[in-house]
Amino acid sequence: MAGKKQIDKVNPGVATFVKSILRLVFMRLFNVKLDLPKEIYDLKPPYVVLPNHQGFWDPFIAASYLKHSVYYITSDAVFRYPLFGFLLKFLGAIPKTKSQSDIDALKHIFAMRDKGRNIGIFPEGQRNWNGTTLPLIKSTSKLVRMLKLPVVTVVFKGGFFSHPRWGTSTRKGELLVEYRLLFRGDEVGSMKVSDIHSKLTEALDFDEIEYQKQKQIEWNGNSRAENIEQLFFVCPSCGSFAGFRSEKNQFSCRDCGKLWEIDKYQVISSSESSRFDNIRDWDAWQLEQMHKLIDEKFGTDQILYQADNVVFHTGFKSDQPKFLSKGSLKLTSEAVVILNSAGEELEWMPIDKVSGITIQNREVFDIYYNNALYITRDPGKHFNAYRFWRAIDYLQREKIGMNLPD
Repeated sequence: MAGKKQIDKVNPGVATFVKSILRLVFMRLFNVKLDLPKEIYDLKPPYVVLPNHQGFWDPFIAASYLKHSVYYITSDAVFRYPLFGFLLKFLGAIPKTKSQSDIDALKHIFAMRDKGRNIGIFPEGQRNWNGTTLPLIKSTSKLVRMLKLPVVTVVFKGGFFSHPRWGTSTRKGELLVEYRLLFRGDEVGSMKVSDIHSKLTEALDFDEIEYQKQKQIEWNGNSRAENIEQLFFVCPSCGSFAGFRSEKNQFSCRDCGKLWEIDKYQVISSSESSRFDNIRDWDAWQLEQMHKLIDEKFGTDQILYQADNVVFHTGFKSDQPKFLSKGSLKLTSEAVVILNSAGEELEWMPIDKVSGITIQNREVFDIYYNNALYITRDPGKHFNAYRFWRAIDYLQREKIGMNLPD
């Protein structure tokens, strides 16, 4: 049962000490600026903390400046890693399987509320990939209505460029952490879920690209383009889906060889001119190209995408995964297919039967089928899991018309 082995309450003295250390670390790493009204700092528990999600350290940053501890709902995948699993259990985190309902986690959330604990939830469900807030999970608004607690929103501004989801390292520029009291608690129980969702969406809506254009923050570091091939998968110069190579501040198309560079203001440029100067617009365009490709090949067994030289594991929720095979991951409009190194089919998973499709970190691809978890990893960490996730989501929502949980 989720929560059975979790810490019931973090020791206040230990929490205060740990948060003071974290604040020093975050200031050094990210140059944190704070916008924390006194009414929020002095707010008495229990209340709900709802941040946007840009960086790996978001839950720790959001909580370290608040007076009282925050108990986060956390992906159970993190508990597969011994060190992080231990730390999160110590902090009282509540494990939940991404993109799936979890009754045990829900029971634990209400138990924490009844004990006067603050609850932290990331309504996007995952870190965004291009600096803009993802569509919020509607079930978060339903939960807010049921909890009937004050709601504090946290918006990270500069968090994406501090540590892009696809990036290999942190960059120091300026990170503004903005806290706001969205609901006082007594009114949410009588509100429509749609109204709660609308207000929450507006409160967490943020575009890092536009913010950067206005602020012109300089970002230190010499790896601004490293691993951007985990985000980009279509070349705007030649139209190829062959992917990219990256090194330090530059990246190039594997097919035509065109070279781009990302400068200290996060602007993309090329000596031969560039169709896009930012990752948001490039990503929006490449998703359009993906949709066209899927539309053309829908209903056939033609390969949409294939990743070779990957490693497969199987497991379930937070259990330690077991090795399955090395081989290739193939996607068609009909199925997700796992092949071994000899090209033999190990698993054929129909698109309408897979669930819990998520990306852990930036290159670990999780997918549930027949109540089993299949994990795809790339030892070289260049696997573009993002295109598989986006393609399957488009197939399920738009082509098949599946009613996915939200």
